[in-house]
Amino acid sequence: MESEFWFDSWEQGGTKTSFHLPEVHEHARLLARLGLVAGARVLVPLCGKTTDLRFFAETAAEVVGVELVPRAVAEFFAENGLDPVEEEPDVFRAGNLVIRRQDVFKLGPDVVGPVDLVYDRAALIAFPDDMRQRYADAITRLLRPGARYFINTLEYHPRLPSPPFSVGPEEIAERFGRAFDVEHVAAEPRPDHRMVAKFGLTDLVEHGFLLRAR
Repeated sequence: MESEFWFDSWEQGGTKTSFHLPEVHEHARLLARLGLVAGARVLVPLCGKTTDLRFFAETAAEVVGVELVPRAVAEFFAENGLDPVEEEPDVFRAGNLVIRRQDVFKLGPDVVGPVDLVYDRAALIAFPDDMRQRYADAITRLLRPGARYFINTLEYHPRLPSPPFSVGPEEIAERFGRAFDVEHVAAEPRPDHRMVAKFGLTDLVEHGFLLRAR
């Protein structure tokens, strides 16, 4: 979606930011168990104020979140009792945790630096179909060969015209298969997911994909 949508969502809060989870996501813990976090430089696009940032920072060499909305960034630091230093305009550091208050589409590898692991929870599925390839290309250009890229998606029926959008294995293979080796590591039915009752969905599956840049 365009940036105004997310500014408005964070301003309204409540159900508009229900994608924010108060606990660490199980897929973040999965990556830690796989040994992909410890000592790594982890990039978290569209990070919001996710608790996964703090979880990764416990063992990662550095965690870099990217978030465009100032309110989300301010709430993250306030709610975690952190007093960040603004190293440069719109770049805030607290220990080994950095949040770049910037547009992910405008970042290049010279700005972000080397990345070992990208953690995408509900970032790709925040964009409509006509923006998802642009986003995929933006992340791909940040990665060197061998870097890992984890993507979390929701796949559901009937499809909805607003985020989070439904994205399944076929679309991941189509968008990323040329530049990455793709492994489908999680496919978990979520009949109790809040979206099922709210939108009258017939089914919903949460997926996890682990990619390796070629």
